[in-house]
Amino acid sequence: TLKTATEAWEPYALAVLEGLLDGGTSARLSRNLIRGNQVAASAGTGYSLTSRLEELFVLAGTPAPGHTSAELENALRAEVLRLREEPVSADELARVVAQVVAADVYRQDSMFYQGMRLGTLETVGLGWNKLDDYVQRVQAVTPEQVREVARKYLTDDRLTVATLEPLPLDGRRPSPSPPAMDHALR
Repeated sequence: TLKTATEAWEPYALAVLEGLLDGGTSARLSRNLIRGNQVAASAGTGYSLTSRLEELFVLAGTPAPGHTSAELENALRAEVLRLREEPVSADELARVVAQVVAADVYRQDSMFYQGMRLGTLETVGLGWNKLDDYVQRVQAVTPEQVREVARKYLTDDRLTVATLEPLPLDGRRPSPSPPAMDHALR
């Protein structure tokens, strides 16, 4: 986070890394795991650069029908490994940086978001104007910095895996979803 990083550029590189993995339908998790090999029904990330203490970089997902949690975990690990080993292309980085910047600009249209951002920055001790240079810092992120934060933070010794396996109801299979919901679940 901005409060805990050893290098000032790291939180911004992590924000870009998050965008690479989960920045919309063209991001890697959607492209490779949901639409590509279809191992995931959903997949996403979570990271906040404004937390007061160390922050988790979360990768989460739901296996697609016919796939297991272990298969999804392996696919998520493969995406992380790719980020750790291969530098991001200049074209992909430019696209993702533009998306990260655009998302920040659009969020500022919301008075609620502006207040939340200012309040968060003050409550964690960063100062309300800490993110005035956010756009410039994100635009300055390099492919090597993305790879470096992936290598530093997305490692097995920092890994926690949690799997939620639904239990059958009273030993029975769950009842099928209503027809109206069947379409929404696909």
